[in-house]
Amino acid sequence: MRYFSILLRVSVLALLLWGLHFPIGGALKLGPVLDPLDGVWGTARSAKHHISGPLKLDGMLEAAEVEFDERGVPHIFASSDQDAIIALGYLVAQDRLFQMDFIHRAATGTLSELLGASALSTDRFFRRNGITDAVNRNSALLPDELPREYEAVQWYGMGVDAYLRTMSPSDIPLEYKILGSTPPTHFKASYTMALLAFMTYDLSFQNQDVQMDALKKALGEMDFEALYPQFGRLEKTIILPEERHWPSSMSEASGTRPKSDSDVQPGLRNENVALLSESATFNQTPDLAEGFFDGKGSNNWAVDGSKSASGMPILAGDMHLGLSLPAIWYEAHLVTPTANVYGVTFPSVPGIVEGITPTTAWAFTNTGSDQLDTYRLKLNDARDAYLYDGQWIPLTVVQDTMRVKDGGQVVDTRFTTHLGPVLSGESGDYAIKWVGHEFGTTFAAVWDMNRATDYSSFEQAIRRWDYPMQNILYAGSDSVIAIRSTGYMPIRAQGNAFGVQDGTTSSTAWVGRIPFDELPHAISPARGFLTSTNQRPAPEGYPYYLDSDWRSVYRSIRIYNLLSGKDKHSADDLKSYQADVVAVQAGLFLPLIRDVYELIEAGERFRSEIQDFDGSMDLESTQARLFGWFMDELTKLTWDEDVFEGRVEPKQIRILDLIADGDARWFDHAETPKVETLQDVLTEAIDNAGARWEADQFSLKPYGEDHSLVIRHITRSEALKPLWKGPYPFPGYAETLSPAMSNPVYFSASWRVVADFSTTPPTAFGVYPGGQSGNPFSNNYDSHIGKYVAFEYYPLDLRSSPNRD
Repeated sequence: MRYFSILLRVSVLALLLWGLHFPIGGALKLGPVLDPLDGVWGTARSAKHHISGPLKLDGMLEAAEVEFDERGVPHIFASSDQDAIIALGYLVAQDRLFQMDFIHRAATGTLSELLGASALSTDRFFRRNGITDAVNRNSALLPDELPREYEAVQWYGMGVDAYLRTMSPSDIPLEYKILGSTPPTHFKASYTMALLAFMTYDLSFQNQDVQMDALKKALGEMDFEALYPQFGRLEKTIILPEERHWPSSMSEASGTRPKSDSDVQPGLRNENVALLSESATFNQTPDLAEGFFDGKGSNNWAVDGSKSASGMPILAGDMHLGLSLPAIWYEAHLVTPTANVYGVTFPSVPGIVEGITPTTAWAFTNTGSDQLDTYRLKLNDARDAYLYDGQWIPLTVVQDTMRVKDGGQVVDTRFTTHLGPVLSGESGDYAIKWVGHEFGTTFAAVWDMNRATDYSSFEQAIRRWDYPMQNILYAGSDSVIAIRSTGYMPIRAQGNAFGVQDGTTSSTAWVGRIPFDELPHAISPARGFLTSTNQRPAPEGYPYYLDSDWRSVYRSIRIYNLLSGKDKHSADDLKSYQADVVAVQAGLFLPLIRDVYELIEAGERFRSEIQDFDGSMDLESTQARLFGWFMDELTKLTWDEDVFEGRVEPKQIRILDLIADGDARWFDHAETPKVETLQDVLTEAIDNAGARWEADQFSLKPYGEDHSLVIRHITRSEALKPLWKGPYPFPGYAETLSPAMSNPVYFSASWRVVADFSTTPPTAFGVYPGGQSGNPFSNNYDSHIGKYVAFEYYPLDLRSSPNRD
């Protein structure tokens, strides 16, 4: 049966590939693909289950015992860290070589060598924003800055290289055969540093300074503060006001927004329209790697013994990222004399990134803090120097050569300053300063987190976490639960870094970082639970600037209500919260429609259908689809001013603030002579949604018939669509605990995990979409997807010694 399955996959894929004339960067290389020995057929033959047993490779002190479970997860038992990490490098290369290479190429701006000219825009973006330079510079610094971690990277590379030396032509990943390319021949430290740079970019590189500055100038101070306030009425911060840990006497000035000369009056000013137009496209991110945006985040929550049905802490986490095949995460278990850690890691990382040990567990959510500043520069007439503190400083000029597959090379000229790389546009010249440009010690934190035995040693470990900044949640057998917004958060000389900064003066420079002990945190609070959902970390009054616009609100409300609304929670309860798809928006917005009158017939029928909707965006619901239409219409009609088009709209929840404040101006349509009110907008939203429903013949089809999950290949190429998976019916909505912000859903939970410390080792469960193998013909390429979409889990085995059967 297994061979029939493989033959069927090969046949279907070969037929699909035959029809592809223009893959990512040039003509399809049919010869290598259809080679009867080493082409697609060879790749299929190599899709066999790995065999458990001893593994002895060059560089190992002793053989490691490797046991694979039925899902292909390796349990590595070794007599030293060195042997375990060498084995891990070998096994990850065996399963995820193309993924390892692809991420390295993305961060180092060399995708065009693999994919052709269509990847030039991505390569140019990573190079011009200083990410490639950071990878190269930090790789060179690694041996001196972190000698222990550098040694671990060398061990990992020994394992990768051992696999590369023994890899047969049939073992070469399918993507190289399709693209007519070859895999790497040697692992370098830059692979590990590129992975860190890429994930830091993915979770912190949000460059909206120019756009927000232009919006502020166009709207004026009053309207901007009303639409983009620093704090909202309904926000549930990670650290509650009663849990503040900073002295009330500390100054709050650094957390306020500075005013500029243009902040004088409300209303859109015509002279700023050109600036707004430019700001919408400034430093646009490539489709292949879009950087951080609202929706990339995560959930985590934990209950202590007082709120746990088991009497001991229970932790849950689900990291929300762009889903891909091969899967983002690689699952592994490492047992050495210094560590017993199970969890998930990225290709090229010599350790477990999010894990569970016999006494500890941790889970991440993205903090979303402002770790990037944009500085407006003043260049001289020759455009070869910039003004800083009254001195003209020469720009550094870099001549960049990008090699292109089957297309020669492209030369690009870049400029940098001591602040960072220079980006120019119609609105001016800017420099970008980002934490990822500097050397970070995150891998030192990961190494020590893998070996922590209690909260004290765990906290010591995360002191070295620099970036990407994360809300790190801890639970352990010591009965402690704790959370801290952890990482390198710059302190600016001017206190606040909202919008574009003046790049001609050191008065806007970074002058330090928020001390670790003063980062927002809580340890075993009286409420008995902790949670983060990418919301604002600290309440009003926190003395340091973190950011001005946290967009996650609804999830924080939902999980707080679930955790506070029940006396005791079991592991199954925490799993069910990860599957929760109740849209908090329904309870907040639907009461508004009950008193709306003068609807068209279809609108009246529509209102009658959804007004009592409970917000559950599940697959069987016939109201969920209609509710989504209403919210889309209401949001679109409220923020219909030209100033918002293609830019960062105010949060949807701001509509409720406008109502509470009695500010009806934004409900008016500027292009009509009538002055519309909230009632007019609600009427129009219901009627528009009702008309859409009428065009659909008032169908009450289940939500699952229209709402689905699609998992794309890591390249996101339409040409490699045979390697995508889906669509799968998938519940949820924007800002439900199980996230589903688009349709199809491309971004959601990338790893769900639950750990209960009422047993030793903890009883743990996990699942991620995809599988261990990067080979599309392997049963382990997509084997987890069925359980993932059903919100089911696999038990995780933390045994400390190999099975001897």
